[in-house]
Amino acid sequence: MKRFFAFLIALAMAFCLFTACGTQKESYSSNTYDWQGVVAEEVEPSADNGGNVSGQVNHILVSGVDTDRKLIYQVNLGIRTEQYNEDYAWIMQKLTECGGYIYSEYTYGTQPETSKDSGRSTSMTLKVPIEKLEQFLNSVEEKSNVISKQMDVEDTTDYYYDTETRIELLETRYAKLEEYLRSASSMEDIITLESEMSNILYQLDELKGTKRGLDNQIAYSTVNIDLEEIVKASSVSYESDGLGERMKNGIVATFRGVVSFLENLLVFLVAALPVFALLGVLALIVLLIVKACIRAGKNRRQKRNASQNPAQPLPPQA
Repeated sequence: MKRFFAFLIALAMAFCLFTACGTQKESYSSNTYDWQGVVAEEVEPSADNGGNVSGQVNHILVSGVDTDRKLIYQVNLGIRTEQYNEDYAWIMQKLTECGGYIYSEYTYGTQPETSKDSGRSTSMTLKVPIEKLEQFLNSVEEKSNVISKQMDVEDTTDYYYDTETRIELLETRYAKLEEYLRSASSMEDIITLESEMSNILYQLDELKGTKRGLDNQIAYSTVNIDLEEIVKASSVSYESDGLGERMKNGIVATFRGVVSFLENLLVFLVAALPVFALLGVLALIVLLIVKACIRAGKNRRQKRNASQNPAQPLPPQA
């Protein structure tokens, strides 16, 4: 009987251990987006005064293949960090690896030294090559605590090719005026032709400048990053605070610690409910088996005693 009980207990412990190990193999989905291959939601474009077509999409629109569309990407990211120096240096490193550069940067605030300090915030505008945009965004999404993101895609295809066509037409007209100028004989014709050619050169300079600007915006996407530092209690000193402020900070820190402990305990209990239920069922089964064995042993002893003393009547069996 003792061997049988020991076998049941060992079997129950092995099964519980196997179940508990299995519950730990949970897969958690991260907050990252799979930028590659994501199809942007279609939006109704709106034409502006310059002939551009603009719209907003909810997902990254980087196909990774060549296209005839002249698209300008602008991404806005909001990042919170408890390790400001490390995250800032990491972003700059990834920007350099992608072949990008800083277009503008503005930082305000100071490194936190006391509990009253709010930390630093940096607003930076980065230029990232379009072929590296997807890689850069994936890296930032995986590494940093991104709390907000937005992407605007401006389709300048029509405006871009219209500008190219106007440049070609003006260059053709300028070449013809040069031929007329070489054959002109009167001073009045020469002055008129030179004035017209000067006007065409002015238009060509403006159009070519516009085209160069579009080429640069298409080739280098704009990524605006707002990097905000979160002050940790362990990273600042409370020595410069007053007694009342230090007491308040201590109470707040203790309260937050208790709340965090209770939250973690609640999560653990809820996650372990299946294990506890299984343990309860196994304990109930073992208890019933033990009771049945005890009852059977008691009945056998009573029967043995009755056989040894036949004058005594057998008690009724339960």
